[in-house]
Amino acid sequence: MKRALNIRIHREDGAFWATVDEFPGVFATGDTLEELHASLSEGVALCLAAPGEAAPDVSISPLVEASTQVELAYA
Repeated sequence: MKRALNIRIHREDGAFWATVDEFPGVFATGDTLEELHASLSEGVALCLAAPGEAAPDVSISPLVEASTQVELAYA
């Protein structure tokens, strides 16, 4: 399954933090965009997990240093 996500990326004190419009509870941080990407992927996967089940594998397209729309793919 694929869907678009609107991610709001901020840079503050040399680190990144972001929120995902479609998943209001997801908040992620990272010292680099790569760390932020990994944190966002984990947060979105946990939101998609059914109660009592493992989080699905998710794939989020690469991030840029600005708020952006990315593609999420998951099974």
